[in-house]
Amino acid sequence: MSEGADSQVQQSRDVLQGRSALADVFEGLAALETAGVAQMGVMLRGMARIGQASLLYGARVAAEWQRMALEATKRAGDTFGAPFL
Repeated sequence: MSEGADSQVQQSRDVLQGRSALADVFEGLAALETAGVAQMGVMLRGMARIGQASLLYGARVAAEWQRMALEATKRAGDTFGAPFL
């Protein structure tokens, strides 16, 4: 009977060690998830900043093209004597 009891005790220890190891794995995964989410937040903020800068640059370029087109039209009108604007 002692041999059977020792076997059960050993199996219980093995199960407890397995549970502990599994808990450690899940804790490690949770830490990785937390770090991954934080990194994604940093990346998304960077992408938003780049997108905003791109939109502002595009707006400035469009405004400059409008200004240049208006100026060219006025000059063409002055040169050819036709009042375009």
